[in-house]
Amino acid sequence: MKSILIANRGEIAVRVARTCREMGIKTIAVYSDVDKDSLHVREADLAFPLGGATPSESYLDQDKLIAVANQCCAEAIHPGYGFLSENAGFADRVAKEGLIWVGPPASAIHAMGSKTEARKLMIAANVPVVPGTNGAVESADEAIAFAKKFGFPVLLKAATGGGGKGMRVVNKRGRTCCSIGSRAKRGKIGIL
Repeated sequence: MKSILIANRGEIAVRVARTCREMGIKTIAVYSDVDKDSLHVREADLAFPLGGATPSESYLDQDKLIAVANQCCAEAIHPGYGFLSENAGFADRVAKEGLIWVGPPASAIHAMGSKTEARKLMIAANVPVVPGTNGAVESADEAIAFAKKFGFPVLLKAATGGGGKGMRVVNKRGRTCCSIGSRAKRGKIGIL
């Protein structure tokens, strides 16, 4: 591989660019209007504007990223972290465009998108996991029974939360556990 478009900004883009330089790989930075003078732009061998001031107008615009990759004949796209790094559709699209996706395959991104499904996959693959439920908790009583069996603290995680959202540490039985339990009745909480 001779060239990588870094579809990100900031510290991660700088780290990718520096590592690529050590490996003899040409780097292509992209930037929004507000990031035109950023360090990641200066660290790269080439830099292309995406326009826009917000991430949705720039770093999250898949059409713009693919267009720049094709324009500068990049061989690969490195997503960094955040932004499109966990977007299975973008990983698929990169591959369909004939580019190399530097990251986990789209199938892995998709499989790991659901925490409960990811846990089931790890158990099936004999990967050690911490004690937890293998699906959504259906009631407050079920959450309390789990905590009695394994002890406090327990971590309750909203099955649809992302990026740490919807997580709550419960240190003892009480109001917090019961209030989360009411959400559990709707099948939205798993104990990890």
